[in-house]
Amino acid sequence: MAENFALHEGAFGRIVLLSLRTGLAPHAHSDAHIVWWLGGAEAEARIGTQAFRYSDTEASAVNPFEQHDLTLLSDAAPAIFLAVYINKTWLDQKASASGRPFVFPSAHIGISAELRAALWQLLDLMMMRPEHHAAIDTAVERVIEMSIESSRASASGSAASVIAPVLSRPLRLAVGLMREHLEIRLTVDDIASQAGISRARLFALFRDQLNTTPQIFWSAIRLEAAIRKLASGDTALMDVAHDLGFSAASNFSRFFKEHTGISPSDYRRAARGAANTPDIVGEGGEDTPEKK
Repeated sequence: MAENFALHEGAFGRIVLLSLRTGLAPHAHSDAHIVWWLGGAEAEARIGTQAFRYSDTEASAVNPFEQHDLTLLSDAAPAIFLAVYINKTWLDQKASASGRPFVFPSAHIGISAELRAALWQLLDLMMMRPEHHAAIDTAVERVIEMSIESSRASASGSAASVIAPVLSRPLRLAVGLMREHLEIRLTVDDIASQAGISRARLFALFRDQLNTTPQIFWSAIRLEAAIRKLASGDTALMDVAHDLGFSAASNFSRFFKEHTGISPSDYRRAARGAANTPDIVGEGGEDTPEKK
């Protein structure tokens, strides 16, 4: 079943309203993001090493490349979420007082009555006045800033801004190789060898410095590349899939939906702002799923 959603992009990044009937596989994003549960089926997640339960009074904060998933606790009704993916440049500007990149000190964001009201005002704008871009931008930035302050408060007295990790040279080499080979399915062993370290050492570096695994990190890079391609052009899904190393458009479509809750076609239509625009799908598109 297709999921109903709305999408808005601005200087802050992008915000998506989702109606999900299934959970999301373990994944990561290159941008920090915040997820608010708005109602429907109850849901829980694992964010890094923390177990998390969504509620009316608590939203989640996820740092860049931090592994997380989503599990719905009932299939009687869809779960409704609002998720904002925050542009790094915008977030760094907001954190300029510290002079260092901001990292959420806690996965927990308390939702006050004021924040809840701001969320519903934003939702009303997105659904009823989608053409009011400046007003939506202002509303989004307000809920982001309120949520960041709440995350700081939830850290129980820890520093207001946690320093982002400085990556070691071997890890920087590994990350660079992954970015250069989105279309070539190198193995993790290949990446470790070219970075001059063992497989075990590579996994340890990703765990200790990025709190994720090489596979999750690599998938996050591919996902962000897919989002850029879908939003910026009319390339057939089959060609987007090929450019990112997938053997078929159906495999790419399944990967995209497992990680975002949205099909590539639906995402492209929303990004264009024209829900009735037909998508360009190559042979083997998402309506003919194929096992990997």
